[in-house]
Amino acid sequence: MSVSFEVDADAVIRELDRLARGPGAGETTFRLEAILVSAFAATQERVHVMTGVLKASGHPTSGFDGETWTGEIGFARHPGIFELARGDQPTLNHPEGGHYFLGPAYDTDEPVKQAILGFLGVEGEESAGGHE
Repeated sequence: MSVSFEVDADAVIRELDRLARGPGAGETTFRLEAILVSAFAATQERVHVMTGVLKASGHPTSGFDGETWTGEIGFARHPGIFELARGDQPTLNHPEGGHYFLGPAYDTDEPVKQAILGFLGVEGEESAGGHE
């Protein structure tokens, strides 16, 4: 009785090359763009509108140079700085508080992690095999 093993080194090399090239401008980049747009939409829902200046000043921007994808959500410094300074404290015009409109933009860790895990081929695993 014998046991034999066969390794297709070409397939391994192709997979390593794919990983070394990174996600490229394909599905992973599109998923990151969707996360950015979703986070921006959430900030727009939380911006308190008194004059409309702050809400109108909001805009998402992104870029991909072939290696690094970046995304940013920007708002005008004034009056944004005043809204952020109030935090979640109630005010006369907004007794419910909730002025920290950028909060939803920071809740993107898990979706970004899932986008990267999807590229690596382990999508949907909560903790990627228990490793952080």
